[in-house]
Amino acid sequence: MESVFQTILEQDPQPVERRIMPLAFSTLGCPGDSLAQVIATAHNAGATGLELRAAAGEFVYPQMDAAQRAALATELADAGLTVLALASYVRICAPTGTAGNGTYGEAGTFGEDGANDPVLAELLAAVDHAAELSAQNPGQGQCAQLRVFPGAGLEPTQRGVEPSPEMAAADLRGARRLNAAASHATACGVKILLETHDSHPRAADVCRILAHVDAAAPVGVIWDLMHPWRYDEAPEVTASLLTDWLAYAQFKDGVRQPGSHTVTLTLPGEGELPLAAMHALAQKIASDHGNSDPWISLEWERAWYPELPHVSTALASLKTALAEPENQNSK
Repeated sequence: MESVFQTILEQDPQPVERRIMPLAFSTLGCPGDSLAQVIATAHNAGATGLELRAAAGEFVYPQMDAAQRAALATELADAGLTVLALASYVRICAPTGTAGNGTYGEAGTFGEDGANDPVLAELLAAVDHAAELSAQNPGQGQCAQLRVFPGAGLEPTQRGVEPSPEMAAADLRGARRLNAAASHATACGVKILLETHDSHPRAADVCRILAHVDAAAPVGVIWDLMHPWRYDEAPEVTASLLTDWLAYAQFKDGVRQPGSHTVTLTLPGEGELPLAAMHALAQKIASDHGNSDPWISLEWERAWYPELPHVSTALASLKTALAEPENQNSK
């Protein structure tokens, strides 16, 4: 991995100046915190963006009405914070007749034209939610973005193995829903971001879905750095596959249990993920597409692991971890 990182530096003597801004974090890392507490955490850490987790019991939740969304958008803009993405739990590859969390759509029967598909209804409603929460994003060039999961409910396909008929059908379901939502997302100014996650943890997996998505559809990918890595996809392979799709990278760290895909989470910089090299790869993709200062977002899973330190501790560790290559290079 050192050679990958060094190659990038040699190709571009001033790739991105090893900056760690603009910095964002997911509110998954501060479950139950109020809006005021989240704003304070962001300001104290120097973060200017948020991935807003939409879930029951949080200050962002699927059933918010338009007035509530507008008020929240105003508060965030007044605080100088950009909504990097609405982190929904829509599962675009979910089997027929299901919805991600039972949160946005009404149950129904999936027709060939998409009529009465609860997941599509959920996706369309989440697009509206993302558009309204991002309506007052400060700064230039930040469109509204919506995070979705693959969520096929199947075990990931093994490397080098052809997808099962069930997985192939799930790939097509996901693509069909993304295509069906494309015109509405475009009209709302929303980009739908598919995360490397669950049934499709590697770039190679999500690319099977994207191969069936219309070229003009406003669709991209969030590279959750951990999932492709723990399923044995080398970071440089992930980066090469996501070159035309990457929206931004989500940072986390951990130690993989030998002989498994299970990872024990650690503070950034204290685990086994090559964060600096991954950072450089993601930044190189952004730079090649004209963005010299891409977002870096921490996904700290304290909602699932309450024993983890506060998200502010993880943000400080992430800044230190990503600053280390610069410091070492200056010696």
